[in-house]
Formats: sequence, C-alpha cells, structure tokens
Amino acid sequence: MGTCESTISLRRMGKELDVLSAIERAICPDIYHPAVASDGLLTRLRIPGGVLNSAQCVAIAQLLGAIGLEYLQVTNRANLQLRALSRDLAPELLTKLAACGLAASNTAIEGIRSMMMSPTAGIDARELVDVRPLAAAWHEYLDRHPELGILSTKFSVGFDGGGSVGISDRPNDITLLAVSDSPMERLRQREFSLYLSMGDRGDAPSPVGVRLTLAECVPMLAAIAQSYRVGILALGGDSRRKPRLRSVIHYYGLAEFSAIVRRELAGSRHFIFKNSDLEPDPISANADCHLGVHPQRQAGLYYLGVVLPLGRWTIAQIQGLGSIAARYGSGNIRLTPWQNLIIPDLQAVDLKTVQGLISALGLVQTANHPSSLLRACAGTTGCQFSATDTQTDAIALADYLAAKYSLDRPLSIHFSGCDKSCAQHDRADITLWGDNPNPESPRYRLEIDGLTAAFTTESIDLLPPERVPIAIGNLIATYHQNRLNPQESFRSFTRRDRG
Repeated sequence: MGTCESTISLRRMGKELDVLSAIERAICPDIYHPAVASDGLLTRLRIPGGVLNSAQCVAIAQLLGAIGLEYLQVTNRANLQLRALSRDLAPELLTKLAACGLAASNTAIEGIRSMMMSPTAGIDARELVDVRPLAAAWHEYLDRHPELGILSTKFSVGFDGGGSVGISDRPNDITLLAVSDSPMERLRQREFSLYLSMGDRGDAPSPVGVRLTLAECVPMLAAIAQSYRVGILALGGDSRRKPRLRSVIHYYGLAEFSAIVRRELAGSRHFIFKNSDLEPDPISANADCHLGVHPQRQAGLYYLGVVLPLGRWTIAQIQGLGSIAARYGSGNIRLTPWQNLIIPDLQAVDLKTVQGLISALGLVQTANHPSSLLRACAGTTGCQFSATDTQTDAIALADYLAAKYSLDRPLSIHFSGCDKSCAQHDRADITLWGDNPNPESPRYRLEIDGLTAAFTTESIDLLPPERVPIAIGNLIATYHQNRLNPQESFRSFTRRDRG
C-alpha cells in the first residue's frame, strides 16, 4: 500500500474541525486492555465473524472458572463480554487464549479484530456469496499490519452474503453486501456493494455507489483502513481517544476521502464515493428470524437458533452447547449480533435429541418465548450513567410474562438505562428508558415504536420498576384482544390504533 500523509492538507480556509468533538470518548476494551466500569473491570473477547469451535468453548469455560465468573455475555457485535473482574487477566491465561485463537498473538491488533458476518454464512440457501473466506482474508490482512492498531477499537467491518439472515443494517464502520440485479446474477461474477458509516452514532452504514468484485474487496478494505489511519494521525487523537471513521470522512468530505483511498490503491481503478440511491438500503433482519430449526443449503442438514436470555451464557451452558456441537454438528457454534447463537450442521435424525439437551440446559429455541424478546444494557450495576437496574428489571419482566402470557408472535422489548442506548441501537416495539431525576426512585419512560406511550390502559408517564411487568402485560393483552387477526404484528397494531 502506498501512503498519502504528504499529500494531505488538513487546514483549509473556511473549514475547521473541533477535534475534541470528533474524538471517540468511550473506550471499547479488549482482552489485553480492560476498561473500568461501575462493577469492576470490563473486557471483551473479540470473536472474528462470531464463529467458535468446541475447543474454544472448553477454553472459555475454563477461563470463567479461573477468574470466578458464573457467566459472560454475548454482545451486539457477536463478541463476548466479561464484567466485574477484580484484576487484569493473568499472563498465563492470555497465553492460553491466544493459543486457541481467542486473542491475537499481536496485541496491537486485538482491539480491531471486530468483524461481523452473516451468522448463517455458508449454510443459508438464499445467500449469493459465502463470505467466510472473505472475512478470513481480512483477518489475515489485519494480522500482517500492526500499524492499524492505531484505529479506534470500535472499528468494525461487516460481511453480508445477501442471505435470509443479514447484518447490513448493523452499525459497522464498513459493510460489504453481496448484491444481485437479477436472478441470473448467481451465474455471473459476484459483486459487493460498499457501505460506509457516515451518519449518527448507531446508524446503519450508507451505500457509496461503489461495487466491487470479490478480488477487489480486501484491497478496498485495506485502502480505507490505511486512509483512516492517516486521518487519525492528522487529527491527533491520543492513545485512548480516537476519531471514528465517520469523523474522518466528515472532515475531508466524501469525494475527497475517496480520492485519498484511490491513492492508497495506487490508481488501480477509478471511483468516487457518493451518496447513492441506486444501491439497496441496508436490510433490517428480524432479530428472531434465526431462532428455532431451519434447513441449510446442504441437503439433509439443519441449523438451530438458541436464545441466550439477555445474552448471558453460563459455564454449564458453554460446556453443554460445545459438547452438543462436537457430537451432533460440525463442532462449531456461531454467535449472532442479537446476542443469541446458532448450532449448524445438524442431521434431521438428531434434532429432537439436540433440542431436548438444549432445553435441559435451561435454554429455549423459539422466538415467541419472553426470554427472546428482551435486550438490556448493563444498568446501574455496571454503568455510572444508567438510571435503572435494567438487567434485574428485564429478568423480572421475562419471568412475569412467561408465567402469565402465551405469545403467538414475537415482539421486541428493550431496556436502556439512559439515552445512550448502548445495548441495542435499532428501534424496538417497546422501549423502556431509564428516566430518573430522583436517584431514590428509579423510573422508566415507556415508548412504543419510538413514541411515548399514549394509549396504554394505565396512562402512566413514568413507571417504577415494580409496575413495568403489569404495564407491559396489559399492553400485550390489549394487543391480543384488539388486533385484526393473529397475523397482525404488534407494530402494525399500534400504528393502526394511533390512526
């Protein structure tokens, strides 16, 4: 790759940047560099592409036992999060994690090993391209380029093969989406549409009007990453606060940033990044569409989506699911950005046995179970900004709904302790926001499809935690009693009711 430091002029008449406002203030930890949270040290295991093998499951269970944690959490980037640590991980533990691929041997790049791919890559009958080799090639590139360790630890790349379980709406910095203009596309050269993060925090990336062949994808990713690196050096982020890619793009402008990327590519092709309405918008995948049993593209094989309540994965469940994957599948488990997981490559004859074993671990596999509905941030136990104990309150709601209601259609419920919405960026059917002017009296603001609830039977503006289960139960009962038919979704019902 060429470099373009000498060609960049950062001071232009009439264009200035408030660097402090462009710097990423939140620290995204990695296994070598934990962050301080309210409940202790917080660290994350980067799982490139979200794929774990059974040997790694054994190593993770052993790690939890060694550090005294009962569970970890799957994050909305399909990584693994460990909370409430009392100290940094011991060197011998880090060595074991690196030996089995759970940590980078080069500590400089551990923080940028965030790459997300369709959790059904290679097994989805509808996908245009199996993106697993592409994700592996990008990971190999990162391993050879430790200078990219300067990038923000929130930097992430998404690979979407255009199948039924997509991730193109997830807030990655860069996404490559396999596209097809016609049914005959499968018979021709595969192409990927390039998407870049340019909007607000949590927004999906936007198409920039560039299509790439499979061979062009990694060079383009490399050129963008190297151009981003140069921008960081120029903007002067310190070792803990780095400008995000979108901040660098905003400074230069999209057209000029594409010129910088072209120079990194050494003029191999001409393109101009631009806001494009010719490419498809990122497709929002239903967070529940992967749950339960689904046929794979491989004849006679199935995958099974499993719910991890609030993303929590206990030692016993890690060991149990790892053993199930090794005995009945191909030995792999796939984490999803919806904080659940998939066990692929199961044979039809084993499905009932596997489902029984999973149920015995206390896990469900259906999108209609209350445990599958909920997402929650860390809450007051883990975050100084949270106004409410979201984790405890979400579990209480799940238990209440499981005992009193039978759901025949899935819906989504998000708990967020403040307006940052760290645990889930997309809009939910029902959102409970921590809104707490009095620390002694925590409350939630109830929103339905992004709007403050106005049609609830109780007409409550702010709910104390103990009233949340009753209020949500009443909402569900109202929905069941007044929908047009069992096929009408909760969101359609509430929008109709608003007139």
